[in-house]
Amino acid sequence: MNERAEKVRVIFLDQDNSVRSQIAEAILRRIDGDKFEIHSGGISPVPIHPLAIRVMEESGFSLDGHSAKSAQKYFGHQAFQVAIMVSHPDERWCPRLFPGAMRIERWPNEDPNIGGLDEDQRLQLFRRIRDRIKSQAETWVKAQKDAETGVFSRKRTLAAAH
Repeated sequence: MNERAEKVRVIFLDQDNSVRSQIAEAILRRIDGDKFEIHSGGISPVPIHPLAIRVMEESGFSLDGHSAKSAQKYFGHQAFQVAIMVSHPDERWCPRLFPGAMRIERWPNEDPNIGGLDEDQRLQLFRRIRDRIKSQAETWVKAQKDAETGVFSRKRTLAAAH
């Protein structure tokens, strides 16, 4: 089996693939890109928000090479073990499901494009979202590793059988 086939395929989804899903994709790739094949997409993609690029650079992450993509690009072409919705479930246009994903998870994060904020407030919101997604990703990766070595792990079950 080749290395690509062994990776767990994960897709991050939100409304426009311009902030939250891009941040999540970059962070998970840095945390454990060897174990996961990571993608992102949106219902109605728009270019990556400049503040997303800025707050990621502040934390040593680059979104160079990233571009907003439609989730439709993957439908019927690529299967994913996990689809993670990074938008808040109360948002009217947030994704609710992803056809073909074996498991759907939710990492609720508020919409960074809410109105009525001055520039400093908006920057603080983008930083909060970045930090929350980083924490969610770290917690999620730890849970995946714990499950891998736990009682119900396939590896442990196979080792016990021999």
